[in-house]
Amino acid sequence: MEKYTFVELGGKKYPIKFGFNALRKYSMKTGTTLAQLNNIGSDMGLNDAIVLIHCGIEDGHRAAKQECKLTIDDLADKMDGDMESITRCMEVLGEQMGGKSEKKQKPKKARR
Repeated sequence: MEKYTFVELGGKKYPIKFGFNALRKYSMKTGTTLAQLNNIGSDMGLNDAIVLIHCGIEDGHRAAKQECKLTIDDLADKMDGDMESITRCMEVLGEQMGGKSEKKQKPKKARR
């Protein structure tokens, strides 16, 4: 079963998946090496972030068995005025690539 989630951009929900296929496409489009993929998302330029998100949306559509008609220019237009959309997509990247890293922490006891 293909795992993907949905992200809302410009008032519409899109399937998004950051698996090895999305990373492969991103690497081909940007010339990113395997070693550089270890630091993906950190200190990334705007174009690279949009290309990465677009690769994730393309692969999300593939996993959902849907045709992706969203171009990279359309994606950038949908992000106009919504810089948080990049943050939301990068959070999905972190969840899908690193698993749920949120650990429940026990409340700290007050010191007396």
